[in-house]
Amino acid sequence: MPSVAHPKNISSLIEYSVQDPIVPNNLPPHRIKHLRNRLIAGILVSVPLVVTIIVLKIAYSAINNFSAPIFRYLGVDFPGLGFVTTLLLLLFLGFMATNVLGRRIIERCESLILKIPVIAHVYGGVKQAIESVRNIKTSSNFKRVAYVPYPSPGCYLIGFVTGTLYDEALGCEMTAIFLPTTPNPFTGYMVFVESSRVIESGLTLEQATKAIVSAGLVSPTKPDSVPSPFPQSVFEPSASKINHQI
Repeated sequence: MPSVAHPKNISSLIEYSVQDPIVPNNLPPHRIKHLRNRLIAGILVSVPLVVTIIVLKIAYSAINNFSAPIFRYLGVDFPGLGFVTTLLLLLFLGFMATNVLGRRIIERCESLILKIPVIAHVYGGVKQAIESVRNIKTSSNFKRVAYVPYPSPGCYLIGFVTGTLYDEALGCEMTAIFLPTTPNPFTGYMVFVESSRVIESGLTLEQATKAIVSAGLVSPTKPDSVPSPFPQSVFEPSASKINHQI
């Protein structure tokens, strides 16, 4: 007849398991802090890589799904075929856009699209937005970086000068300045400021953009110097602290 465990024996077994766990709980505090810092450092290192992989995956899916349904309809199922086909199509359109005959064909197609009531507003708005982004790189006025006093004396915003005009109502020259937001410089505010209040920064567009995107982590005066993304204390606690804790 099989033996039955006595309740006292079961209580002793549970008490033994609680008193002697598998995971030790007598680690020194500096060791726990050391492991925690290593874990934080690993997370900080992996975040940019994970975000990059996610962005590339989304971009690949968007490009591949553009023409993949056509091949699925034809019964052709080959991984990456839609991605390659879409890239070749974009390359072909690029050659047409840079060719005289190709530009005429594109302009003719655009004129037909702009005659459609609803689609004309959508297509025209998107094209105007794209042209504005292209002018950011081609316009010489936009490469002027200026400071605008805001919100209080001694504080300044970085802005990109887009043009100037003379306002008869105010009786002075006004400067149109685009004030980008952090960390996305493609969104922001367009303001008119008295030209006498605009301060030329002497920074290049690249220096100002790096400072805006990095929220000031990349110094505008040193565009080639990129600070460490996390302090040394994240990787290794100082020896003096360890000795003190020991």
